[in-house]
Amino acid sequence: MQVSTFADNRTALHFGQMKINLHQQGHKFEPKAKHPTPGSADLCFIVEQTLDEVMAVLHQHNIPLELEPTSRTGACGKITSIYIRDPDNNLIELSNYSNQ
Repeated sequence: MQVSTFADNRTALHFGQMKINLHQQGHKFEPKAKHPTPGSADLCFIVEQTLDEVMAVLHQHNIPLELEPTSRTGACGKITSIYIRDPDNNLIELSNYSNQ
């Protein structure tokens, strides 16, 4: 894994095309887990479908969005992301690379 710094001095761990964004105690940002703890991390999944298709499926299953499509920094460049919560209220990011 390689360590990188991005957006407002945040830290991430990269491995291949994947990235784990780390939380730093006392430095909260939005969106975040409902109950962030030191050492926690956000999960981001790159999806093959368009975000409109993903949002339609989420809507069909009554899964609310935490955040509408927004630009972010992915492991390999700019991404567009939506956010949902898993059953434990962890934040899950679903993304497409901006060039798709």
